[in-house]
Amino acid sequence: MNMKKMFLLNLPYLLFVYPFDKLAQAFRLAPGADPDTFMGGIRTMVQEIVSTYSCISEDGKKLFAPEEEVIGTCPRCGQPVYEGKKNFACSDRSCGFVLWKNDRFWTSRKKELTKKIATDLLKKGRTNVKGMWSEKKQAAYDAAVILDDTGGKYINFKLEFPKRKEDVNGRK
Repeated sequence: MNMKKMFLLNLPYLLFVYPFDKLAQAFRLAPGADPDTFMGGIRTMVQEIVSTYSCISEDGKKLFAPEEEVIGTCPRCGQPVYEGKKNFACSDRSCGFVLWKNDRFWTSRKKELTKKIATDLLKKGRTNVKGMWSEKKQAAYDAAVILDDTGGKYINFKLEFPKRKEDVNGRK
């Protein structure tokens, strides 16, 4: 076996196991050391190694990515909901709750499901959206979007329109 193959096969050990072993030995020798500070240092070191080492795949980098911001809590199971590239999803994969950014409800109204809209829907169950597009009337309108989760595979939304003010002739 040539030296390059041997080096590559042992690379995970050289990058992770050996340094952590040495850190653990040093930590055991340090009197009065704080475990949280120690783990924070390890987390920072791993993130630096992963971000600078060019042979680690994108999937591998995701394993050591910094924690994501919680958008809200899942209405089904109460777990945190995080933003992804294409969705806002429950952290519990078995739950199945997902708000898709490219959902037909939003794209047909020429609107984008933003972080603010998703946060309002998760927190209050509704949000006011201005400038949604109606294909039928070829005009923009404002409405309250209500989260209507039936517990199935897809999430439904309902529209609630603000009450119109009466004009001078008594018509709405």
